[in-house]
Amino acid sequence: MKGLHLFLAGLLCITFFAQAETANHPVFIKAEKIYKRSCATCHGKKGEKAAMGESKIINQLKTEEISTALFERKKGNIIGAGNPAKQRLTEEEIKGLSEFVPTLK
Repeated sequence: MKGLHLFLAGLLCITFFAQAETANHPVFIKAEKIYKRSCATCHGKKGEKAAMGESKIINQLKTEEISTALFERKKGNIIGAGNPAKQRLTEEEIKGLSEFVPTLK
């Protein structure tokens, strides 16, 4: 039982430090700024709102789902109110937002 507790404590430490390192990464910091400036108004500070009462709750989506949705909107394959902002995003910004948004929970 003691071994299991040590394993779980170690796993918790690894997770904590990985999250702390990610939060300080320049791409993550940039994604946070983009989110606050361009996304939070409609999606909520924590990604908890359905934008315009129509979108999915984005903080419940996986990184891949967010990335796909942003790329599809950027290409014009999905029409919606946020498309002009999404069309200005670079691939790096989409990747950063896709990784940042799930952390908003």
